[in-house]
Amino acid sequence: MKQSEHHQPVMLAEAIEMLSIKPGHWYIDATFGRGGHTSKMIALGGLVLALDFDQEAIQFAQEHFSAEISDCKLIIKRANFTEIESIWRAEASLKDLRPQGILFDFGTTSDQLLSPTRGFSFESDAPLDMRMDDRLGVTAADFLQVLSEKELANMFRNFGGESYAQPIARKIKQASPVTTTRQLAEIVTKSKPPRGHLHPATKVFQALRIIVNSEIHNLEQAVPTAFSLLNSKGRLVTLAFHEGEDRFVKQYFKSLESKSQARLLTPKSLTPSLEEIGLNPRARSTKLRAIEKI
Repeated sequence: MKQSEHHQPVMLAEAIEMLSIKPGHWYIDATFGRGGHTSKMIALGGLVLALDFDQEAIQFAQEHFSAEISDCKLIIKRANFTEIESIWRAEASLKDLRPQGILFDFGTTSDQLLSPTRGFSFESDAPLDMRMDDRLGVTAADFLQVLSEKELANMFRNFGGESYAQPIARKIKQASPVTTTRQLAEIVTKSKPPRGHLHPATKVFQALRIIVNSEIHNLEQAVPTAFSLLNSKGRLVTLAFHEGEDRFVKQYFKSLESKSQARLLTPKSLTPSLEEIGLNPRARSTKLRAIEKI
C-alpha cells in the first residue's frame, strides 16, 4: 500500500491509540482520504470498511491498496458517511457483525487543497468549484451568485469566523459573477486589512467549502448513526478542524456520557504536538475526541 506523497494523516498515532485496534476485528474509516489511517489499522491486524465520496480517493485506493482489497482486508466504497449504516449492512460478510471502532477525519486532504483544478485553494487560479463529490449539483460559484449579501455575510461569519464578513459579501455581490478562485481571493484581500500570517482568504474559502459540501449537516447525521452501529465496547474517534464540527461532537459525546451510554476517553480534546504542527502546519487546529460505547 502507498499513501499520497502530499497528504500526511493528522494525529495518526493518537487516533490509532484511541481506536485500540484488535486483530481480526472490523473497523470503519468513514473518511478514507489517501488511506493514512486505514493503512495503519490494517498493519495492526484490523479489517477495514472505508468510505469516501471523492472519486479521486476511490481511484487512489483501488490503485495503491489493491493487495489489501484482494486479500479482503479492505472494502472501499464511494459514499457519503451519512450512508455509513446502509453501506455496512449491504455487505453480506458484515451485516450480522458490528464494527469495533469508527474513525471520522473531517478535514480535507492536501491533494484536494493542492489540486489546480478543483477550486479549493486560493493559491491557484481555477473554476470556483469546491465539490468533494462531483455528483453534487451546486458549486461554490453558484452559491456566491444565488445567495444574498446578508446570507453570504452570515455564512462567512458562522462557518469561517470571518470578522470582515459584511464588506467581503458586499464586494462579492458588486463583482458578481465571481467564478474563479483567484477572483474571489483578490476580492477578499482587498476587502480587509492584512493581519498575521494567515492568508486573508482562508476563512472565506473554509466557509464556502463547508457550505458547498453540507459538512456540518452531514456530520450531525453521521456521528449518531455511527455510534448506534458500534459493537459493545466499540470506540468512536473524531478529528475536527473547525469550531462548529468540534462543538457538535463535544456536546454529543457529553450527552452520551450523561446517559451512561458511553465512556469519555478524552475528557478534554487532544491536539497535535508542536513537532507535528511544525511538520504539517495544516494540523494546527485539529481536535481529537474519543468515546467507548458501554
